Amino acid sequence: MARVLTLSGAPAAVPTLDELATDPARATGLPRAAVQVLLHRCVAAQTVLLGALAASEPNKTEAEPDRLLDVATSAARLGVSRDWLYHHARELPFTVRNGRLLRFSSRGIDGYIRTRQGH
Repeated sequence: MARVLTLSGAPAAVPTLDELATDPARATGLPRAAVQVLLHRCVAAQTVLLGALAASEPNKTEAEPDRLLDVATSAARLGVSRDWLYHHARELPFTVRNGRLLRFSSRGIDGYIRTRQGH
């Protein structure tokens, strides 16, 4: 447990993140400065843990070969209509044309979805 000064200048006991997880009621009445310190620690821990999680995930794109999907399957994965997909095919970076045949890269769709989600 750490100490932080209250507005009156007296030290206040600040629970650890583990203590707060076990007993959330301990957050009630904490000085603003203590809450800010705990939030900063929480964000720092979350950032480190997300980085570790991302580094430990197997890379799906290396494990699975890319597949070419038809219009109906691609539209369903993207959550758009088939007409929308036909209309915007030239603008999409994962479009593969073979003569009149129109297909879409599975990996390309995955990447497109990730960029749209901000991941």
